[in-house]
Amino acid sequence: MLKNTISRLESLIKSSDKDLYYSYLKVLNIYKFFITNIQEFSEEDHLEIITFFYEKLLTENKDIFSFASGEKNVFFNGNRVKEKNFRLGLEYYRNRIVSGMSHGESILHIEKNNRLYSGSTIRFLKENSQILEEVYNFNEHIYQDKLEEVASEDSFYNLYSDNYCDIIIIRKNFFSDINPSLFSRSGLILRFCESGQIAFKKNNIMLNEKEVLVSKGIYLGNYKVLTSNISYVTFHIKENFFKELGIDIPDYILEKHYWKITDRALGILDELKNLKNAKIILLNFISEVILKFTGDEKRITLNEISGSELLKVLEYIDLNLENSLSVSLIQKKFGLNKNSILEIFKKNFGISVSKYILNRKLEKASHYLLETDFSVTEITSKLNFVNVGKFSHYFKEKYSLTPLKFKKKFQKMSKT
Repeated sequence: MLKNTISRLESLIKSSDKDLYYSYLKVLNIYKFFITNIQEFSEEDHLEIITFFYEKLLTENKDIFSFASGEKNVFFNGNRVKEKNFRLGLEYYRNRIVSGMSHGESILHIEKNNRLYSGSTIRFLKENSQILEEVYNFNEHIYQDKLEEVASEDSFYNLYSDNYCDIIIIRKNFFSDINPSLFSRSGLILRFCESGQIAFKKNNIMLNEKEVLVSKGIYLGNYKVLTSNISYVTFHIKENFFKELGIDIPDYILEKHYWKITDRALGILDELKNLKNAKIILLNFISEVILKFTGDEKRITLNEISGSELLKVLEYIDLNLENSLSVSLIQKKFGLNKNSILEIFKKNFGISVSKYILNRKLEKASHYLLETDFSVTEITSKLNFVNVGKFSHYFKEKYSLTPLKFKKKFQKMSKT
């Protein structure tokens, strides 16, 4: 019953005043973050908060912050703990959105200018500073709204969601601007890049073809698709899955692995909404990734690119992109015959060794263009291309831009 009421109120606020709706979501998430340190967040809490924002929608005075500095208990049936945490959420949000304070300045302001909060509350703020900033920086609903606004063609966009996971499939670079990446404080996020290349603002991370970026509790900031097209799948494995199976994983994870999505797997993902056993398929997949569990029934197979010999070859290539690389050199280095190498790369990447090396060199070149002051001539020389013309030709084939135009278009993002 409460869920229906909350859902209805959310729809009314969203359709009437989107700015107020997004403020509500931000404050709600911050409150959840504060209160769950002490007690469980309840539907009654949720209804109390959304009612506060709905009442603001119905009045001419939409100042949601006046309550933060008041002394009188007016919400949560007089529950001082919940009310303090709600006030704290509003105050932190006000400092950021109205006063334009940074995250650190906001916490310092709360510590110095408000006697309402105990020493333990201030300590909690400081000790969990990173998580609080992540919660503030990203709003999952805004991300989903953005996707749905621009993704009018089902052929290159798909979204699946249930109690255990969210799946977002993007097959075309349809964003015209830099856009927010998915963030979840408690869930595990796996970003598979089957083809193309993506750059994230945080630490200037680049996700290349046939790689997966695994993160938990870390917001990667805005991202931009660097190539002309993309095949990109985001899996958000929710906290419910870990709770029900009693799995403990670290609070913070950020690592990359070689991984690929088969055509068959993409086909299954596209059909999830129509499959009766979708949840079984997903549970098998999640279990396979998290627990290395393999089911007997039809399942998604996103293949980790493993095998000690292959990984050694891939690592050798990545470490020697600035040196001469060839199939014959790899043969001698690892004692493999030519047919074996060709078969390994065809099976795992669907391309030849020389094409794989060229692709990694171009990805390295994109990094140099955005993160260094190397000239196009210097990059050509460093990565052993025959000449600038040849390098520019290959680069434009992959990125649809000359190296200089690419640098001009995307360097703003890396310098921000």
